[in-house]
Amino acid sequence: MARSAVNPLRAAGPACVVALALALASTGVAGPPPHALCDTGAAGDPTAPRIAILSAFPAEIAPLVAATEVDDTVELDGRRYHLGRLGGLRVVLALTGIGLVNAERATEALLAHFDVAGLFMSGVAGSHHRIGDVVIARRFVERDRAGVWRANRALLMLARRAAALLPAPLEQCTPVPPTLPDASLVCMPHQPAVVFEKTGLGEDPFGGEPAPCFPGGGDLFGCEFLTARKTRPPDVVDMETVAVARVAAAAGVPFLGLRGVSDGAGDPLGDRGFPAQFADYYRLAARNAAAVTQAVVAELGRVVTAETGRRTCRLLAKGRWRRAGVRLRASVQQ
Repeated sequence: MARSAVNPLRAAGPACVVALALALASTGVAGPPPHALCDTGAAGDPTAPRIAILSAFPAEIAPLVAATEVDDTVELDGRRYHLGRLGGLRVVLALTGIGLVNAERATEALLAHFDVAGLFMSGVAGSHHRIGDVVIARRFVERDRAGVWRANRALLMLARRAAALLPAPLEQCTPVPPTLPDASLVCMPHQPAVVFEKTGLGEDPFGGEPAPCFPGGGDLFGCEFLTARKTRPPDVVDMETVAVARVAAAAGVPFLGLRGVSDGAGDPLGDRGFPAQFADYYRLAARNAAAVTQAVVAELGRVVTAETGRRTCRLLAKGRWRRAGVRLRASVQQ
């Protein structure tokens, strides 16, 4: 359920968060200290913050819900949230709906109701990379809108640690079409991998309107949980991540976007592009993105519990992302 001890800044509403963030930026005054990411590992403390994980549609969030020890499911202002623990950390999972407008509104609502220490966007996307790869971009831009929103440095390095220690290979095969029980199994000719890239692009094909979902619309169009200027072409393209990144930046919440490639290179059925590839491979891409997201959360959980992680946690609590990232990088290289 929503916490009783709510961050007063977020309780004032997302509009106040954005206004205050802009005012502080213009005056040069430091904003409120970020929540300690490591505090999400607190046991038995109902006031501890949570890691938030968002996805656009049910098939994207379903693997993460299945992996989470869900304690409660609540509905606030018409939005449903799963609360529980994943990788030993307190988490809240929610759907944004498809498109930039839905993603922006859902992220604002989430931050208004919960104390969030870090925010992950897990889902699928188009890319020039191979189908099934999971692309993690350092920055996000939006077509026809100025601004660059960057992934958190420490979370990026945490993702590199997780990518080097994945408990199992990413999935390579999927039924096609994915919704038919007797569908043929199609396997990629490559082993999907985690790819770290420069730029993610957000697009809005809905003309500034929220895209509708449909009750009973299944794992793609359903509403329910199921148990800037660019110097180079974008590396991954989707409709929600940049909006989530923009709202997270305004609220001072560390952010990371993880996108499995549903339409891209390496299709054994031919270079068919969108929407044919998306329709066939969205579940494969969603499962791989969820697997990497789960691994990153688990890696943070290991930092929380490790004796050697105390200094890193102190740096994260102070918002010293670069220095925390250096320490995390050193552990990758060892």
